[in-house]
Amino acid sequence: MKTSLTCLPCFFKQVLEAGKMLGLPEESIKKIMDAIGNELQYFPLDMSPPQMAYHMQRMFVEHSGKQDPYLEVKTMSNREALSVIDDLRSMVRCSSSPLKTAVKLACAGNIIDYGAFPSGINVQAEITKILQQELGETNSSLFAFEAFQEALGQAKRVMYVGDNAGEIVFDRVLLETIAKEYPLLELVFVTRGFPILNDVLLKDALDCGLDSVATVVSSGSRTPGLVLSQADPAFLELYHQADMIISKGQGNFEALSEENGPIFFLFIIKCEVIETQLGGARRELVLKRNL
Repeated sequence: MKTSLTCLPCFFKQVLEAGKMLGLPEESIKKIMDAIGNELQYFPLDMSPPQMAYHMQRMFVEHSGKQDPYLEVKTMSNREALSVIDDLRSMVRCSSSPLKTAVKLACAGNIIDYGAFPSGINVQAEITKILQQELGETNSSLFAFEAFQEALGQAKRVMYVGDNAGEIVFDRVLLETIAKEYPLLELVFVTRGFPILNDVLLKDALDCGLDSVATVVSSGSRTPGLVLSQADPAFLELYHQADMIISKGQGNFEALSEENGPIFFLFIIKCEVIETQLGGARRELVLKRNL
């Protein structure tokens, strides 16, 4: 996905709100804004938003003095999501369509996103809301569940590209459901390669038990979205061997939406640009094939 002009003021809003959340002094926030303003002169709009987000987060590392400024946020998100994993499993198990319910829950869990909500979110409140809400009918043009089922039935190896810490507990429940319904499938779960926002790293995936249902690998990516040109060669070999890619989260959609291959995007709409591009509404659940 190319960067829209509408994204540009959003970059500065993210710097301001994330800087405050991370406790940076105003002088540091202003320096990051100045640097972003300078970089935008040379940032082509045909690059994806995650590529600019990488530059912003690199500056937060520099000014905070922390290699992983969101470490505490991720740890808290993982802990709070794990505390309700049995509730999520029960919702799936008691559903008339376990796989569809697991997909909807995974979409809803994509709300745990400090890129889209840089001032912070109440993780426990969002999880409670997900557990209490009616996961009703979806927009058929944006929720291609039948095609998703068909692709799972035909695949041998499925690669699931993760997005955020905390959210990955919802991903685990979906992967468990897929493994139960398609027991011969080989499942691979993908993390980022380096700290960026509250995105999932290998440690987060292992702490949340993703290795109990899938082979966990790192993409080597430094961006908050899987930019293939910046991934490790060894990972790319695995990527191109997959029969089906499940791309989780809006950042991965932004990075992979123009890539070829059997990709299904699974996320919740969180910004005006995506609303316009997909013809959906804010917080609408998306399960969309790229082909």
